[in-house]
Amino acid sequence: MRDRSLGILIFAIAIVAMIGYFWWLFLSPEDVVFLGKTLSEWAIIVPVIIIVYAVLFVVAWIGWALASTAPPLPITREPSED
Repeated sequence: MRDRSLGILIFAIAIVAMIGYFWWLFLSPEDVVFLGKTLSEWAIIVPVIIIVYAVLFVVAWIGWALASTAPPLPITREPSED
């Protein structure tokens, strides 16, 4: 797939996702309830959970990298020949 066609595909998917999210947040029927919450409430809850989990994943990854990386070797200077 060429770069231009891939870019057009990504652009189209993003526009469709924006329209879908707008409908999900503002225009979804209020009488549809899932686990005690309306669809509009889920439209707020789901992205917040995804963002929080993404940030916590990055923090966990940094912690794991710090914990599993060996400390650097000390720098030894060679004696100068002056």
